[in-house]
This record gives sequence, structure tokens and C-alpha cells, in this order.
Amino acid sequence: MMDFKKFEDTLQLWGNLHFTGIELQQRDNKSEIYATGTNNHTQSQLYICTLSTDVASHVQLKQFRTWLHRINIGKAKRRLALARKV
Repeated sequence: MMDFKKFEDTLQLWGNLHFTGIELQQRDNKSEIYATGTNNHTQSQLYICTLSTDVASHVQLKQFRTWLHRINIGKAKRRLALARKV
């Protein structure tokens, strides 16, 4: 299982992309989870992990969505704080 810090670090590797969703895709009887977003009119997908059971994939999907929301709120707060300083 992935923890919050590893999830955040994975997304930050692609710092110029803004991820807005987490999607589940089925491939070869396994579930793949991707972070998704649209940047400059281009749909982006970042592979996060593969899980072999439906139960595990839905639990992890919910957790990643919660974490992504937390990360995006933090980024918005930092941008707002920087804008106020200017």
C-alpha cells in the first residue's frame, strides 16, 4: 500500500500538471489507478498503482481521492498566500 507522503511525492514529480481526479481502469483482470487532469487542453493520466482485487481497489481509490483533495486544497492555500504577499 502507498502512504500519503509517497502519493504526494509521486504527484509532485509532475509539478507542472494539475491533477483533479482519480480514476480506476480495468486491464487484464486487474484494477489500475490513475491521477487525471487537463492542462493546456490536454488530458493527462499518471499511473499510480495496480491492485488485484475489487475491494482493495475501491478502498484505495477512495483514499487517493481524499489525498488528492487534501493536496489540491494545500496548493490553493499556498497560491492564495503568495498572491496576498504581492
